[in-house]
Amino acid sequence: MKYIVLDLEWNQTYHEKALAVQRELESRLRGEVIQIGAVMLDEKKNICGSFCVTVKPRFYKKIHRHVMRLTGIDQKQLDNGLPLREAMDAFYRFCGDDAIFLTWGPDDIPMLCDNLRANRLEAPWLSRNYDMQPMFNFDTDGAERKQRSLEYAMDYFHIEQTLPAHDALNDAYFTALVAQRLHLAEGVRRADEAKTDNLSLFVLGDADSGERGFSDIKSVFAAPQIVNPVCPLCGEPLEDADKLLHSKGQRYLRLYRCKTDGEIFTEVRLTRNINETWRARVTVYRATEEKITRYRDKLALKKDFAKKNRRRNKKAPTIEE
Repeated sequence: MKYIVLDLEWNQTYHEKALAVQRELESRLRGEVIQIGAVMLDEKKNICGSFCVTVKPRFYKKIHRHVMRLTGIDQKQLDNGLPLREAMDAFYRFCGDDAIFLTWGPDDIPMLCDNLRANRLEAPWLSRNYDMQPMFNFDTDGAERKQRSLEYAMDYFHIEQTLPAHDALNDAYFTALVAQRLHLAEGVRRADEAKTDNLSLFVLGDADSGERGFSDIKSVFAAPQIVNPVCPLCGEPLEDADKLLHSKGQRYLRLYRCKTDGEIFTEVRLTRNINETWRARVTVYRATEEKITRYRDKLALKKDFAKKNRRRNKKAPTIEE
């Protein structure tokens, strides 16, 4: 078993071009991968290999000015890159079987999967992939769901930035240095346990892949699947058990109760489609006592904050003409 610390760079295109391509593909393609960088760690977290390849884009062929400034990759390098199929074949030969993939943040693997889908390719060997951000949070201050940057983690561990950022191999290397300081095996175990609690996952309004997006947030919460949720285990309607909790990043959480299977959470995460409509990623998962306590504590904090604001507004002096 080995860990593959993975980082990607991808090209972007202009709004109209992206919409036209995605309509033709009937699939989401927010960006096209142009560089794959990876560092291999053995079971003891020693660096034992590295990989980097430039990928020739098929759909967004012209390098975006912003991407070129950020990555240093120019049009000539893109034109001389490997097609995605050949790049992935080479990457698989580097990774081999029995690999655990680590990324910094939740974006790289979905982006790679979108690219594979657009090119009619499959890579089931990528299935064991994990976001290192929650592992870092747990090992440091225990902060839940905070999305710290790689630079933040490097500063925390006093890792000096000695190579340019926004190069896939360089970023994978510094991510690997952070990984060496984390309890990776424990982090993977916790992530696997959390996955077993997930009962259902579906996306509504994904206009990037051909669905009809929601014009506003109110329309999302009027969707039948959200207004009248059912238990994924028994199919019976869920009953409201508590109020909706709105958190940062357009994340909405509500506790429900199933008469047969007990208490269940539904989490709705809203993101923008490329045409500026909304889509909703809905996750339904088991409600443990710990999660219920944390949820109700946050509800109580929000209620107290709202009361203080009302008192403050009542006491505020009025300006008389």
